[in-house]
Amino acid sequence: MDDDTRDAELYVYYRVPATASAQAQAQAEIQAAHAALRKSWPALASRCLQRPEIRDGMRTWMEIHHQPGGLDAATIANICAMLSPWPSARVGPRHTEIFATLPTSGAL
Repeated sequence: MDDDTRDAELYVYYRVPATASAQAQAQAEIQAAHAALRKSWPALASRCLQRPEIRDGMRTWMEIHHQPGGLDAATIANICAMLSPWPSARVGPRHTEIFATLPTSGAL
């Protein structure tokens, strides 16, 4: 992993209908998907957040995936492929972004 991707973390966001049934279904699916990810990458930590406000009947959810030492490009691609169908209640595409730790002071 080069210096620009050290400690890389994967952020994935998408919209889910704000109905109780869609939210419950999506949460169950994402929890199961994260458990499956941990079987392949035991050190992987994944969590899911949501925006508190509802827009156009939708909530925006954000998944964050990271592990000690960061995620390399192959691992990120595999995680994205495994998660691509979930949650099934999602409306629209999954958007992915990668962020890395800032370099130590003076190394910019």
